[in-house]
Amino acid sequence: MAHADADAGDLPPPPAKKKKSPTEEEAEKRRKKLTPGSLMKGLIRSGGGDATPAEGDQVIVHCTTRTIDGIIVNSTRREHGGKGVPLRFVLGKSKMILGFAEGFPTMLMGEIAMFKMKPQIHYAEEDCPVTAPDGFPKDDELQFEIEMLDFFKAKIVAEDLGVVKKIIDEGKGWETPREPYEVTARITARTGDGKELLPSKEEPYFFTIGKSEVRDMLGDGRLIKRRVVDGKGEFPMDCPLHDSLLRVHYKGMLLDEPKSIFYDTRVDNHGEPLEFCSGEGLVPEGFEMCVRLMLPGEKSIVTCPPDFAYDKFPRLPANVPEGAHVQWEIELLGFEMPKDWTGFTFQEIMDDAEKIKTTGNRLFKEGKFELAKAKYEKVLREYNHVHPQDDDEGKIFANSRSSLHLNVAACYQKMGEYRKSIDTCNKVLEANPVHVKALYRRGMSYMLLGDFDDAKKDFEKMIAVDKSSEPDATAALNKLKQTIQETEKKARKQFKGLFDKKPGEISEVGVGEPEGNKTDTTGSGEAASTADRDTDAKEAIPRADSGLAFEEERPGLLARIWPSASRIFSSLGLNRCTIL
Repeated sequence: MAHADADAGDLPPPPAKKKKSPTEEEAEKRRKKLTPGSLMKGLIRSGGGDATPAEGDQVIVHCTTRTIDGIIVNSTRREHGGKGVPLRFVLGKSKMILGFAEGFPTMLMGEIAMFKMKPQIHYAEEDCPVTAPDGFPKDDELQFEIEMLDFFKAKIVAEDLGVVKKIIDEGKGWETPREPYEVTARITARTGDGKELLPSKEEPYFFTIGKSEVRDMLGDGRLIKRRVVDGKGEFPMDCPLHDSLLRVHYKGMLLDEPKSIFYDTRVDNHGEPLEFCSGEGLVPEGFEMCVRLMLPGEKSIVTCPPDFAYDKFPRLPANVPEGAHVQWEIELLGFEMPKDWTGFTFQEIMDDAEKIKTTGNRLFKEGKFELAKAKYEKVLREYNHVHPQDDDEGKIFANSRSSLHLNVAACYQKMGEYRKSIDTCNKVLEANPVHVKALYRRGMSYMLLGDFDDAKKDFEKMIAVDKSSEPDATAALNKLKQTIQETEKKARKQFKGLFDKKPGEISEVGVGEPEGNKTDTTGSGEAASTADRDTDAKEAIPRADSGLAFEEERPGLLARIWPSASRIFSSLGLNRCTIL
């Protein structure tokens, strides 16, 4: 026994267990949530090579999310209503849904795959590190179509992952420039979708590190604000963040032709500054975004892409062609702060709220629905701090708040965001379940969304609670019936030939359609109901004889036809088909 003990003492100690990093522990904890069938992958297009992304790699992907029924929820692709800008993640660093964290490392370069995920694998995961977008069906089983565009080893420059570096050619030495070093560099800038924004040129750029503040307003390098003269005050407390009356001098130039000045307030406005109210679409969006982050006395140079300059602005300046990138030199002279309701009487508060709402109504009639919505929502936020003192004030206040909520719902409806319109109407109906105008507006949103049963209930309830609304409710029900018939007719046409194939053959609906026959799924129809035009405090319902009461915006074809298509499949005994 003594000999055996001596031999045991000569054995080397067991190797120490490598301690896992917090990131590895968290990944392992999340991985335990995977259950058989909760994450499934189907290959659509094979990739190239044999390398797959690993921890520390930045992956660049296009993503299209669909319901199990095939309805697109959101997408990065332009053809599906996205911005065309792919998503970027750093594996092991970026916050992402569990399905992405497990799915990306299985993909090859150029591969397209469909990942079918149970709710607990995407945004319904307990303690999910990312928040689902508004209206996202996070409690449903979904399909994520992913295209792996690129992946590479990434160097994290900023801890918030705002700056990630890919080394193309290694440099020499060990020293790097810092404030206040002068730097000479050749720079090329591209947007997220690959469009060249700052082309390379023969002469390099020269600048001093730390000399000026540079702000990327959109996060994709397209709209850049560079401060050249400091203003007075504390940032951002002393900036005109809220809607204000602003006074600025500015000079506008074409980016490709720096000497081609198309407007200068000191020359073209007789030396007088430009005065405008922010939040009313009176200047290009990119211009206003940057001015809101300036201090009085500050001078900044703004480089702006066409879609935030003049392409979407109703008044195109002379000598500015469509699609032009512009540069503004802006000096903020000062601004007037909006009124503070502290110390106001109830009547003074209501008068000021009515002025803001009137401005919102004007913007609504001009088709500036996003700006109008912002005006209504501003008053609603301020209303959280208003406390009526008696029943009369309470009634006035409640009516005003309901009117504002319905105006917000009208804006959402015009913008094609029908779910949000419904949710906003619900705020009114929770307080007053028989509010006829709220029932009408919610019913119209249900109809536009394709929820025909709910729309019918709202229109019928209008008649039950207020007989005077019967003509309008009846007209709405007739329109609903017509919409259902049109939808089912289009469904039959859309799926014609789907079941004419021999057993084993695959029929791809919509594939190979002529370009001119493709259906617009963006819901671009112009809404013109008198209910939606009535964005003031009046509680009138649109008359059925107006002839325009129901020319509303419509959702995409597939979103509208699917309920009817499902019934057609069921009647044919083919409702057992699944995708993926």
